[in-house]
Amino acid sequence: MTQLAQAYIHLRPYSASKTEIQSLGRYARRVAIEAAAEIYGGGVEIEVQIEEGSLITRITVAGMLFVGGAYSHIADYKGFKESVVELCGDAKEFAVDVCGPFVNKAGVPEEDVYRFERRLKTPGKLYRLSKRLDKLEHSINELSPRDVQKELAKIRAQLESVTKDLSAAEKSQIEIGLRRPKLPPPERWPISEPLKAAVQRSREEEVDLFEDEGSDIAIEHRRRVVFKERASVPRRKRRRKRRGVGDADLLS
Repeated sequence: MTQLAQAYIHLRPYSASKTEIQSLGRYARRVAIEAAAEIYGGGVEIEVQIEEGSLITRITVAGMLFVGGAYSHIADYKGFKESVVELCGDAKEFAVDVCGPFVNKAGVPEEDVYRFERRLKTPGKLYRLSKRLDKLEHSINELSPRDVQKELAKIRAQLESVTKDLSAAEKSQIEIGLRRPKLPPPERWPISEPLKAAVQRSREEEVDLFEDEGSDIAIEHRRRVVFKERASVPRRKRRRKRRGVGDADLLS
C-alpha cells in the first residue's frame, strides 16, 4: 500500500499527561477511520502517530492507488489526470475532516494550532510529475533533442522514486497515464547517470509534497513517538459524493 494522504497537525504550546495523549490518539484513530470510510469507501489503512513535546501528530491513510479501487478508470492520459486530481482532492478532504475534530478534542484555541498541512503524499507527487511532463511536451519545439533527453532522464528518476514501493500493476497503470503523443513512452526514457539519479531520489524523498508546492518549511527533527496505532478500514458499499476538483483547487 502507498500513502494516499496525511494530515500534519502541530499544536504549540501543548502539554498533557500520558493518559490524555493516549486517549487523544485513540480518538484520532476513530475519526480517521470514519473519514477514510466516507471518502475512500474503505479498503484502506490508517495510522496515527503522535510525537512528544508540543504535540506533533501525523494521521495517514494508505491504500492501492488505482488497481481495484475507486480510481481504476485509467485508459489514457485523460483518465490518469482525472484520477490523480481526484486522489489529491480526496487527500485534502481527509486532512480537513480529521483536523477539526482532533483540535477540538485536544481543547486548544485556534491560535495554538502552530501548523496544519494537507499533505498529498504519492498522489501529489504524481500530479507534479504529470505537470512536469506536460511542460516538457509543450516546450519540445523550443528545446534541442539533447535537452529533451536530459529532462526525460530527470523525469524517469523522479518516476522511479515515486513508484519504487508500488505493485507492478500500479506501475503499469501509471506508465499508461504518462504517455504523451510528442514524447517517447516511459519505457524508452533514458536512464540518468547513477550518481545523479541517486541525488534526485534523495531529494524527492526528503520532503513530502504539501498542498502549497512552494512551501519552504524546513524538515523538523522527529521527536520520540508517544502514540502510534494502525487500523484497517472495512469497505463500504457507499462513499461520500466527491466534490468537483480541478487544477486550480490543488494550487489554492
